[in-house]
Amino acid sequence: MALVAGINHLMVQVTDLDKSEAFYRDIFGFDPMGRDLVAEPGRNSLLQTNNGQMVLLVEVETVEPFRPNSMSIHHAFYLTAEQYLAAAERAKAAGYDIGDTRAAFRAKGQWSFDMFDPDGHRYQLQAVGPEGSELLKADKGKVACGRIEDFAIGSVTHFEAAQFFLVRREEGFLALSHWCTHMNGILRWREAHWSFYCPFHAATYDRKGLFTGHQKNYPALRVHPVEISQQGEVLVDTDSLIQRRDFDPSQLTPAECGASCLAAAK
Repeated sequence: MALVAGINHLMVQVTDLDKSEAFYRDIFGFDPMGRDLVAEPGRNSLLQTNNGQMVLLVEVETVEPFRPNSMSIHHAFYLTAEQYLAAAERAKAAGYDIGDTRAAFRAKGQWSFDMFDPDGHRYQLQAVGPEGSELLKADKGKVACGRIEDFAIGSVTHFEAAQFFLVRREEGFLALSHWCTHMNGILRWREAHWSFYCPFHAATYDRKGLFTGHQKNYPALRVHPVEISQQGEVLVDTDSLIQRRDFDPSQLTPAECGASCLAAAK
């Protein structure tokens, strides 16, 4: 419902226009459009990103880039994987520290590093790497989870080492991968909310593995085939992973001895 089609420009105050212009041009890769094109009181430089959005640098005497002892105020630029790697190489070659101090809090597919311009303005450069769509699985063969009667209808059991949740529905069993389909963050089961939750970008899924969040419509969670032995043992094949856009009843394995997942044979 947003009425704004895009950001026209971002205005940044700087104390040395020449030095800052070189930083945004050589490190971030912005294209200079010209000097003093905008009616600002101070000298200014207009630079453009490759999608037409602009950054306006305006020279002032002093700059307070953010509140003392705070890292919350910053701007973030979203890049393709290729642009991100190129920017990282330029920054390293220029002697900048691009270490990610929050790497432990990011999904596998989220690339990110922070940089500060010559006046201390903080920027976050981000991209989605190929790890975000990688099919991750434990490759532990067929995991014996327990007997049919060990799992109450409605229960969700996390087999963390094998990287899946075993869901017991009235119609049967479903083994959901614990990797979020957004950027491969590890999901948590929130029993009080009856939903799976990704702490990295707040995606949520129901017990069928269908996306229920407010972001774009992510695909359903991937599933592992489930089979039940003649003795009633529930087995999950961690070597096989099925990608889905939606839920279909054929993905369930009936809670019966000798049953298997019909979707696995497709």
